Amino acid sequence: MFIIGTLCQISCHRLTIFCGHATGVDISMNTHLKTVKLTLKGKNPVTLDHLSVRGNNIRYYILPDSLNLETLLVEETPRVKPKKPTAGICDIYKTTLIHTRVSLQ
Repeated sequence: MFIIGTLCQISCHRLTIFCGHATGVDISMNTHLKTVKLTLKGKNPVTLDHLSVRGNNIRYYILPDSLNLETLLVEETPRVKPKKPTAGICDIYKTTLIHTRVSLQ
């Protein structure tokens, strides 16, 4: 992912700001940082070696301006839509009803 290794800021819902180098982001948006400066509202900044932020607590990321997002967000392969099934349960049920009506007459 393009954010790994870059210096980024993370703003959380409780007015806490984390600034550090991203080492990883998982599918739940949990973010792992190193050399972190933690700033709580109204308090002095604290420096930490490693920190993980849970994804549901993150409000937004502040990325550096030097990061070229236009080239990084381009999809490499086009997505293929899955084909819809041709005969479903309803189709089988309808044909069974038609055949039973025809045979009864």
